[in-house]
Amino acid sequence: MYFIYVSNDAQATDIFESVLNKVDRNRMLITVPNGYELIQFLQNVKRGESYPDLIVLTPNCLRISSREVLELLKIDDIYCLIPVMMLITEITEEDETFCKRLGTEFMVAPQLQREWTAAVKKMCSVCA
Repeated sequence: MYFIYVSNDAQATDIFESVLNKVDRNRMLITVPNGYELIQFLQNVKRGESYPDLIVLTPNCLRISSREVLELLKIDDIYCLIPVMMLITEITEEDETFCKRLGTEFMVAPQLQREWTAAVKKMCSVCA
């Protein structure tokens, strides 16, 4: 049981990991700094190994944008089954339509500690 968190922001990654450890000690966190490395990671999952319970895409996804990564995941026969949570800086109608069209959960990227806790709890419930 594990999440993959895609972000190049070390501080946000540390906060996410700390909150996840408090909310669900049984779930491991794997972090990758960008969308390109996420795709490489997924391609290296060997037969019989499990895929992540959830992929969390952040707004500052480099090399390949969060939107491009999401589209790549959703067109693949295997990766499309992995739940994805898209963190968005500010939710616009365009973002909402895009995420809904691809069947992806989304939320405003947390800033405060209590927002992080609520966000991680929601992410864990998506995978329950």
